[in-house]
Amino acid sequence: MNMTYFDKLNYTLSNEDTRVEVELLQSGARKVFAIAGSGARVLPLLAKNPSELVVVDVSAHQLYLAELRIAAAKKLTHPEFIYFLGYRGGLAEGNRQNLDRSEFFDILKDSLSADCRQFWDENRPAWCPRGIIYLGKWEGHFIQIAAIFRKILFMNVLPIFEAHSMQEQLELYRKHWKSARFKSFLRVAASEWVFEKFLYKGHFAGARSRKTVKQPAWEFLHDEFVRIFTTTLVRKNYMMQLFFLGKVLFEEGLPIEATASTLDEIKRSNTRVRFLKSDLTSALASEPFDFVSLSDTISYLPAEQANQALQMMASDCSPGTTVVIRSFLRAPTAIDTRGWTEDRSAEDRAYQLDGTGVYRFHIFRKN
Repeated sequence: MNMTYFDKLNYTLSNEDTRVEVELLQSGARKVFAIAGSGARVLPLLAKNPSELVVVDVSAHQLYLAELRIAAAKKLTHPEFIYFLGYRGGLAEGNRQNLDRSEFFDILKDSLSADCRQFWDENRPAWCPRGIIYLGKWEGHFIQIAAIFRKILFMNVLPIFEAHSMQEQLELYRKHWKSARFKSFLRVAASEWVFEKFLYKGHFAGARSRKTVKQPAWEFLHDEFVRIFTTTLVRKNYMMQLFFLGKVLFEEGLPIEATASTLDEIKRSNTRVRFLKSDLTSALASEPFDFVSLSDTISYLPAEQANQALQMMASDCSPGTTVVIRSFLRAPTAIDTRGWTEDRSAEDRAYQLDGTGVYRFHIFRKN
């Protein structure tokens, strides 16, 4: 193994606001299904202490990342955890404040599977200096976009993020936001060509031939970003910090996985965690689940398969089973809801709660 392994590590921070799933998941559920992704959407689910959590992904590397996150949450203190992941640059207190990330990994490694341990062990030079949250291809792409945004547009949006109230933020937004420049920038940075060339490699859900939203991607993102800047305090939004500042600078905006209260609940949980390298269809059909977090996977499925997402589930799922689906620019157009009821009020709540601004939600309950 070598650094080329990280060519396949697509997500390492969190491009989804897990508060949505945490709010929907009832405490003490029997069996939960979650797509691994970076692991940051999976980890907070442990705070609700389900009996079993099945973490699924087609990528072994994303599963290794989820496994590492869970081990770190269980064994490290809150300051150590956010330092190890990379949310902080150092430790200012505690009896292990002089340890570096490599030494913290040595504390964790006996909790990891052999393949996971070997993967992270052999790639220490890649993650030890800054942690893991900025290693992914997705994060790296938007860090570069943020740097270009600042250099090319000469837009200093940092004062907007420094605001402590909405009134102050709106005043600074009117002063520092350059709408025409931003639109011109997004037309290029969020174009189909850029997404396909540098990020999705032919699988961009917002491509003209695939998307179901009427707007082009740049216009959709523009409207959502403006909504977030004018209605929410962006210093509390880690995604907006990544997009515009190139890093999570203000800890008020840390994702839910990095909050002290969530970490305390995770440490108290006794959930059995199982990691499964599998495709979505096979994993869903293999056994019944009480709660299913599908991320935005169906945005990348053929339309016929996406519309059958609910029917992929094992037939003996219990009444009340909840399925949470995100879509990015491409949603199921005629989803087969036989045996299921769409929860539109929960979808509206999820949209308002979500800090990313890029997803639409499709939430269903088993009849």
